Amino acid sequence: MTDYLVTCVDRASGGDPEHSHVYQAFVRPVKGGMGRLLPVKDIRREIKLGYHHFLSEDERGQRVPVKRYKCICGIKTIRTKPDDLHDSNLSLKGPCT
Repeated sequence: MTDYLVTCVDRASGGDPEHSHVYQAFVRPVKGGMGRLLPVKDIRREIKLGYHHFLSEDERGQRVPVKRYKCICGIKTIRTKPDDLHDSNLSLKGPCT
C-alpha cells in the first residue's frame, strides 16, 4: 500500500462557495516518485478498496487523512477528517490547472 500526498485540488465552479466540490487532485507518493492527476472517483475507489492512503498536509506540516465524503447536495467528493464542517486542509490547496 502506498501513501499519497495531495498537493493541489481542482474544484467545480458554481454559484455557491459551499458547493465548489473537489473533482480532481494531483497526488504524489510520500516516499518520492512521480505524481499524477487523479479524478475524485478514482481516489474514492482506491480509498474504499484500501489500495492506498491519501493524506493532506496543512501549513504546519501535519498530515491528516483524506476521506470519502458525500455532501448533503448529493455530490460524492473527498475531504479531510475530522474537520468535515470547517475544512482547513484541502480548502487551502491551490488549483492544479
